[in-house]
Amino acid sequence: MCEVKHPNVSVVVPTYNERDNIEELITRIDRALSSAKIPYEVVVVDDNSPDGTAEVASRLSTRYPVKVIKRPGKLGLSSAVIEGVRNSAADAIAVMDADLQHPPELIPRLYQRLAQGGCDIVVASRYVRGGEVRGWSVFRRLVSRAATMLARVLVPQARKVNDPLSGYFMFKKDAIGRLNHINPRGFKILLEILAKGRYRRVCEEPYSFGLRVRGSSKLSSKVMWDFVVQTLNLSPDYLKFAIVGASGTLVNLGVVALCRYVLGLLHEVASALGIEVSVINNFVLNDLWTFRSRRMGPWPLRLAKFHLSTLASILVQYATSIVAFHYVIHESVISQFLGIVAGFIVNYTVSRRFVWR
Repeated sequence: MCEVKHPNVSVVVPTYNERDNIEELITRIDRALSSAKIPYEVVVVDDNSPDGTAEVASRLSTRYPVKVIKRPGKLGLSSAVIEGVRNSAADAIAVMDADLQHPPELIPRLYQRLAQGGCDIVVASRYVRGGEVRGWSVFRRLVSRAATMLARVLVPQARKVNDPLSGYFMFKKDAIGRLNHINPRGFKILLEILAKGRYRRVCEEPYSFGLRVRGSSKLSSKVMWDFVVQTLNLSPDYLKFAIVGASGTLVNLGVVALCRYVLGLLHEVASALGIEVSVINNFVLNDLWTFRSRRMGPWPLRLAKFHLSTLASILVQYATSIVAFHYVIHESVISQFLGIVAGFIVNYTVSRRFVWR
């Protein structure tokens, strides 16, 4: 194996069925970094590709400083990057795909930005001046922009970056923090690092994102769903709480509509039932998701505390709904909604301070 003892840059390349691209990729990485006189290593993390990607990379390790980590199955991109970082010798870590859509010739520029000392993370960006995406369909562009917007809305740390979903970036190893804080599931590892890392400044470097020439895209409906779940999990507590509250609102109003317009119950009864069912819904979702890391004591105790913490909100909500129904709007669902709005702020404040401290 050709080995560099003290590389300045470790290039982590997660692979799955990239046999047709891996030799050209490593050759271009070597040409770019050797020309810039930057000692480097390439860490290929292969998820047991059936096309023999790992075997090709292993043969290349006799000519280039390449480490190959072959994993037992398709365990995912983010966990592959984490595995690569664990096995990297350099303090500067570059992450890139093996499909040749990320030009290796940009690595020296990313390293230069990092080495100058003003940046802890340098993102190769498609969405800054000078960056571009070539050859994408209108649909693919819309999907990318929508995903970027979702990340920037739900993950506050992503708002500092124009391309928070880039798969091509470089960072100082200590900027990632403890690796066990990074969720190994998910497709966009940069988003995890932005949300959980310990860095001061993120910089962006424009590049041209090219078309895949060989092999097939890994984008699928499962990947897109995993991204949505990942983004929701990275969102702050108050946004999670609001999302849960929105689901509780639908449950609440649905129960009121059922009780009033199907079962013919009095508004006072329908409102009380809607509130109670929504409280249970909100407790379950907040307990399993929003405040999962803060759970203390048995769940019946947490449920009782949640009811107690929401008592003020329940009273405000119920009173507002009754007053609105009898004196303002005379319609059950709208009256209940007005009550929900009135009780939300009280509910969040008390729950955060009392139930999930």
